[in-house]
Amino acid sequence: MGYVLIALGFVAATLYALRGGLVGRGSVITFAGLEVEAVFMAALAIAAAVYFFGPLYGVALVLSVMIHEFGHVAAYRVCGHSDARFRLIPLMGGVAISNQMPTSQENDFFITLMGPGICLAPMALSMALLEIDLIAYSPAADFLWVFATVTGTLNFFNLMPFWPLDGGRCTVSLIRVFLPRAALQATMAMAAATIVLAIYSRSLALMFFALMGAQNLITRGDVGTTQRPMSKGRGLLALGAYVATTAAFGVTGWPLLARFF
Repeated sequence: MGYVLIALGFVAATLYALRGGLVGRGSVITFAGLEVEAVFMAALAIAAAVYFFGPLYGVALVLSVMIHEFGHVAAYRVCGHSDARFRLIPLMGGVAISNQMPTSQENDFFITLMGPGICLAPMALSMALLEIDLIAYSPAADFLWVFATVTGTLNFFNLMPFWPLDGGRCTVSLIRVFLPRAALQATMAMAAATIVLAIYSRSLALMFFALMGAQNLITRGDVGTTQRPMSKGRGLLALGAYVATTAAFGVTGWPLLARFF
């Protein structure tokens, strides 16, 4: 019962943090609209994931990515970005989009962290159902375990301090609070580290995001300098949330993460 209470706590915390952002206009949940290109890309992403990772892991991976990106969208909406949406990218993951930049460093951090953050609740619920043996049907139990570990692994890696992954963006946001003059240099160092890691791991997806992040850095520079600054007190809370979220994903995703370490 303790696991269920913890999972329900995550659900309640998520609903509270994203209140007002989980539904779009007209009180319906919207993901990216029904443009033909978006539907085609989503179908291609699902087909590619199932082909390369198998039905169980492929579906779990796409579902986890969709929840993750919707977390960014919901956080954007909380911060007043009604145009927020996301797209799936075959074999790459997904990307959340808004035509506006966050107006404050605090909003920027919140939007970034809530991509992984929204995944805590479904991950915890999956583990809780397994622990109390409510799922007797073996394929369902297998999927819950795979979904939880895939979600943990995906989001733990995403929260590592590599630019432009969410972990790199969170790290830069925190550096802006405590060492503002070092933010741009830290971003450049993380972008370079991401490219090196992509080459070392031969990851096409990571290289795609690394080049996208480097291009964004070159064209926009450190956009944080134009945002309303975050106080040091809020920065300490943000640091705690970042560390706790990363640790939770690391613990749950360890069965898969252990294969890479």
